[in-house]
Amino acid sequence: MKKIVIALLTFFAASFVSNVQANEQVKTIYMVVWRGCEEACQGFKSYFEDSGLPVNIIVRNANRKKSKLEGFVEEAKSLHPDLVVTWGTSVSKEVIGTIKDFGEGTRLGDIPAMFMIVADPIGAGITNSDEVSGRRSVTGIRNRISDEVQIRAMREYFPVNKIGVIYSESELNSVLNTANLQVISKDMGFTLYREVYKLDEKGVPYPDQFDRLVSTLAKKDVDVIYVGSSSYNLDNADKFTQAALVHKIPVASAYDMMVTHSKALISVSNKYYRVGRLAGNQAKKVVFEDKTPGELEIAQLSQFSIAINMDVAKEIGLFPPIQLIRFADLVSSKNN
Repeated sequence: MKKIVIALLTFFAASFVSNVQANEQVKTIYMVVWRGCEEACQGFKSYFEDSGLPVNIIVRNANRKKSKLEGFVEEAKSLHPDLVVTWGTSVSKEVIGTIKDFGEGTRLGDIPAMFMIVADPIGAGITNSDEVSGRRSVTGIRNRISDEVQIRAMREYFPVNKIGVIYSESELNSVLNTANLQVISKDMGFTLYREVYKLDEKGVPYPDQFDRLVSTLAKKDVDVIYVGSSSYNLDNADKFTQAALVHKIPVASAYDMMVTHSKALISVSNKYYRVGRLAGNQAKKVVFEDKTPGELEIAQLSQFSIAINMDVAKEIGLFPPIQLIRFADLVSSKNN
């Protein structure tokens, strides 16, 4: 009898250990980013570091080269991770694939996928609605504040009747954003003026075009130059905003960093680090809670932030009204 009891105890102990090991099995997340592990990527990683969940996050950097993405897709298929996370419109479109090309499926086959930092997932063909993806293995994060909200915020600050944009036609997100501005221009009562970068044979803008293009917009007396969605303008924020300052034209941006780390005047945005942490929470539902990606709502932050660069406001003589000062983050060289 004693031997039987010992045997049973041994069996149950082994089963318990086996279950614990199964529950603590390390999961794998394969993440493809466009321009290095920036704030959103860091926020995503920090979410899992803080959670203590057993996960290995593999980060692959395209370094702004679309030619690398096909290799990442093949590597992801061979590794078959628990989730593939894509950063940005170009990466998401190439790695996940579009509804037009793959229907409810994806380029990744049966591997779950989640996109983040995509300005217009419907326009890019990644989803068919803002609520759910319409694809069983795909979910995502909405991070961008609408152009309508952006323009209303600007109008709380200064008159907006003429909006200028400068963008690269090789960036789908910029093309879609500009098209949307044109669509809403009539109802919102503004005229849109567009300037595009000249591109080399690889689709990369030639350098040192900022002064020429901003000067063209200045001659049209635009009230503001708006950066809604453009990795190129963000990467070259200092040169871009300085060219505008020469003509005392304010730059409004959907990128917080163009205000806090450069010389745009105002931004209405979701901070990328917080977006990354939200993406981490969404990923946890798929990887650790066995949720079907396509059944999850596209997640989004409930609040946005307004930042105003007071140094720029002083330089161009455009100080914010009291209603904005009350809830905006005021940035200057003294507190940045």
